[in-house]
Amino acid sequence: MDYYILANPHAGHGHGQQVTDKLTAYLTQEQITYHLFNTQQPLDEYQLMTDILAQKSAEDRIVIIGGDGTISLAVNTLPADQAFSYIPAGSGNDFARGLDVSLQQTIETFDNIHKATPQTIYVLKYESEDLSGIATNNFGIGLDAAIVAAANQSVTKGVLNTLKLGQLAYLFSALKIILFKKPFQVTVNGTTFDKTFLFTLTKHPFFGGGVPLAPDANLMDADIHLVEVDRFNLLGIFALIPKVLKAKHLSNKHVNHLVDQSFELKISSDQPVQIDGEVHQLQAHQTLRVTTEKRTILK
Repeated sequence: MDYYILANPHAGHGHGQQVTDKLTAYLTQEQITYHLFNTQQPLDEYQLMTDILAQKSAEDRIVIIGGDGTISLAVNTLPADQAFSYIPAGSGNDFARGLDVSLQQTIETFDNIHKATPQTIYVLKYESEDLSGIATNNFGIGLDAAIVAAANQSVTKGVLNTLKLGQLAYLFSALKIILFKKPFQVTVNGTTFDKTFLFTLTKHPFFGGGVPLAPDANLMDADIHLVEVDRFNLLGIFALIPKVLKAKHLSNKHVNHLVDQSFELKISSDQPVQIDGEVHQLQAHQTLRVTTEKRTILK
């Protein structure tokens, strides 16, 4: 059995390279055969995963090293019946948190992978006229997409990542966006929300580097968690933020939490969307369908 490693050395501002070096040194020491495929530029994951699938045998295993963007791109290329493993090396690492995978212990994580038996998880599958694919983390419309876009462009993100405070980049961006983001209307499974401020579909609890947006969400079941927050007064919104950080926000009257195994929705105006941290655009009045898809993981 060989290991095929797809690694993003640039993940986490170079942390991906450190994790990859540590793992490959260990594999060499233990005389475990591996084949390393490093990304060189954005979106390389698609071609590298295609190359891996063309070379590996049924007994060989795939290990993905990188951040939330890396795992999302890789899984979008993998056939649904192809098992994979994941070692986190990004700045947010929300998928790893959702899997309860260590963010620090590279060798321990691999040892668990080496002796693991396959487990089924569920990821989001989305489709509209212009957008389709798999989301390993979450699909957000409006506020969180604007926050992600601002955080990714922020010069402070790299500094905070170096200090292992990447979550604060999202918080700082949120504070700015909250002041200016206008509400929008969304109709989902027959229910209309007229003053939507934040709208996120997720399969695990975390967003933005560990913020527990949907505390009870679980990758191991087929339930999708929807969290919708209405636009209301700024004082109330700022008072809600610490409750979100402590996972105490779902009881707020301006927060709606729905759980189902599929959602169908339309928005009344064009809105930015974030899919696993990548920003896209969802057009008004297009129908978006979100379900789940089974995947197999070794962890």
